[in-house]
Amino acid sequence: MARDSMGGGFMSRLTPRERTYILVLVLVFFGMGTLVLLYLRDKALRDIEEGIASTRRALDAVHTRGAVYKERLAEKEEREAKISSDTLLFSTLVEESTVAGETVKVSNEEELTAMELGGGLIKRSYKFNLSSVTLEDLVKFLTKIESKPGHVIITDHVVIRSPSSAEDRLNVEVTIATWERREKEKPAAAEGTEEGAGS
Repeated sequence: MARDSMGGGFMSRLTPRERTYILVLVLVFFGMGTLVLLYLRDKALRDIEEGIASTRRALDAVHTRGAVYKERLAEKEEREAKISSDTLLFSTLVEESTVAGETVKVSNEEELTAMELGGGLIKRSYKFNLSSVTLEDLVKFLTKIESKPGHVIITDHVVIRSPSSAEDRLNVEVTIATWERREKEKPAAAEGTEEGAGS
C-alpha cells in the first residue's frame, strides 16, 4: 500500500506536461534501442555478405586463373621443347659464319664452362676474338651466327675496341651462348636395360 501510494503520489505530483515529457523520453529510449539493434544486425549481415563475396571471388580466381596458369605452363613447355637437345659445335659454327664478311678473322677461340640451369637445361658459352673487322662485317657475322636453324643462340657479351681513329677497323671480343636440353628419360631407360641385363 505504501509503494502504491508513493508511486501514485509521484505521478500525481507531476503536471500533465511533465507526464508527456516522460512518456516521450521512454518512447525515444525504446526507439533508439531498436535502431541500435537494427544497425548491429545490419552490420553483422554486411560482414557475412562480404565473407561470402570474397569466397566467391576466390573460387572464381581458382577457376579462371587456374586455366590461365595451365595455358602458361603449356606455353613454357612448348618453348622448352624448341630448345635443341643436340650439342652445338661452336668451332664449326664460327668457321661457317666467317664467310659473312671478308674482314672476319677469328682467333683465341675458347669454350667456357657449361652452366647447369636446372630442369635439364644447360647454358654453353664460347668466347673468341675478331681483329681488324669492319662494323658491317661484324654485324653480318653475328647475324649469321644467331640465325643458325635448330638452336637458340645469342651474342652474350661484346667488347669493341678501335685501334686507330683513322681506320674503320675494330678489334672485338665476343662471347656467344646457347641453351641445350638434356633428355630426362635417358637415365631411367638406361637403368631399365641394366636391370633387364642383370635378370
